[in-house]
Amino acid sequence: MSQTLALEPPPPNFRYLEPPTNLGPSDAFAQYANPDRSDTRPVTLVRPPLYFSKTAYSTPLALPVGLGYLAAVLQKAGYAAQILDCVGRDLANIRLTPDGRFQVQGMDEEASLALIDSASDIIGVTIMFSQEWPLIREYINRLRHAFPRATIVVGGEHVTAMPDYSLQDCPAIDYLVLGEGELSFLELVHRLRAKQPIHGVSGLAFRAPGGKVVQTGLSPRMADIKQMPWPAWDLVDVEAYFRPNFTMGPAHGRNIGMLATRGCPYQCTFCSNPTMWTTRYTMRPVAEVVDEMAHYIERYRVTTIDFYDLTAIVKKSWIMEFIAELERRQLKVGWQLPSGTRSESLDEEVIAGLVRTGCTFLVYAPESGSQRTLDMVKKRVNLAYLQRSLMAAVRQGVATKVNFIIGFPFETRRDMLQTVLFVWKLGIQKVDDCNIALFTPYPGSELYRELETSGALGRIDDAYFENLMTQFDFTLSKTFCRHVGAREIMAYRVVGMAVFYLISYLRAPGRFLRLLQILFQREPFEARSLFEQRVFDFKVRLRQRRRKAAALPSLQQA
Repeated sequence: MSQTLALEPPPPNFRYLEPPTNLGPSDAFAQYANPDRSDTRPVTLVRPPLYFSKTAYSTPLALPVGLGYLAAVLQKAGYAAQILDCVGRDLANIRLTPDGRFQVQGMDEEASLALIDSASDIIGVTIMFSQEWPLIREYINRLRHAFPRATIVVGGEHVTAMPDYSLQDCPAIDYLVLGEGELSFLELVHRLRAKQPIHGVSGLAFRAPGGKVVQTGLSPRMADIKQMPWPAWDLVDVEAYFRPNFTMGPAHGRNIGMLATRGCPYQCTFCSNPTMWTTRYTMRPVAEVVDEMAHYIERYRVTTIDFYDLTAIVKKSWIMEFIAELERRQLKVGWQLPSGTRSESLDEEVIAGLVRTGCTFLVYAPESGSQRTLDMVKKRVNLAYLQRSLMAAVRQGVATKVNFIIGFPFETRRDMLQTVLFVWKLGIQKVDDCNIALFTPYPGSELYRELETSGALGRIDDAYFENLMTQFDFTLSKTFCRHVGAREIMAYRVVGMAVFYLISYLRAPGRFLRLLQILFQREPFEARSLFEQRVFDFKVRLRQRRRKAAALPSLQQA
């Protein structure tokens, strides 16, 4: 059976509509099945090209898991589905936007629109990251021009956090799906095809006659996710993601991503998770997770599984059962947690089990080295315990990474220096990787709402979304800290990370040789750390972008 953790209720100033959970997928497949099985018009699901800063130093790619699940649900209910993954269709196509300010990766926009089946009457578009909104908005406008009669539905974390703004800023959109989207989207498709009214569908936002935005709460959460079909990867060019660059974690052959859990039970004030998923956290049955891993090994010959979960390891009993099942079945596969997890359940016993079953990379998310900051952002982390867990992983030979954020609105110079010193301490202890990000008020988070209410955010426009790209860009320094200036915070970030890597490499000199190999080697390699992976990725992107630019004059002459 799937398991659900019920944690403390949200704080009084936090508002969301808890979605219903009494509808299981099997009920939905029957209730919202295709009313006309002879209707073969495809519902087309689109992942637009990837947009990121011109000077970004890291932009990992992942399979479009959300669209994979949506397509699988549609197929199980008897609908034809098509996935247009613009990124995976042309990963090597990297170019600058016409204004030269951003990079684009994936198919040319116009070419991608030509691949959508002309019979598609419903087109879904995903947008997870708000920093991409201005450019994806323009893609949706092109989509509307190309398919004026289609119903355009948009889902993902961005529109869940900003439904009113998204509908007002992009009139080309007909409906938004809010939160966990499978059940709401399936019901919407059913009602549109059956020509039934959609006002009873939960989890939607749309414009009523007169222009007023109507929201029907969040989408219903899965009552029992063990009935969910696996992502419909037969509709995606999975092979494109097996190349040795642009992976979420270090590349180890043929990497593929999957989910073992849904949601996150915590309420960190800088995170949009409570808005998107609420605080309901669900773990899939262990046997089913391992079944899916075995399926990918057999069908796609994968050598590494990347778990994309928001918080993969929360309950020790679940992870120990997972370890036992992997050992019992003796799967020949590595696996890693590149998205980040917590340390509470990662003690010496658990980490030893992870290593025995092929875990090669762990990302921890302490977020700060200041206890005051951790308390303020409701990040319930014991730094001493986290450090013990990290040291156990280092001793066991697991590559490790830590994620930090500085520049919260309330932070002082002392708080940030405590974080930087803690980062350096981890470098001394041979932790492999570190990222220090600048705080950005992400839509849907509690801190975003506080800054918006106080007027500190200012006008929400394209410039605001572009500033969200600071996570992987050292040239952007927009901050909202009340006590320390932007240049000083950026200095803490750059110096903090530079000294961390210097210490870490001095403590393990063999890493210098690997880095030199990466700098001068053109062929694929197997990275140990994420730093090595991103150096290789940066090289590949730069080379591909130059090839694209060099090819443009000849194409224009032709």
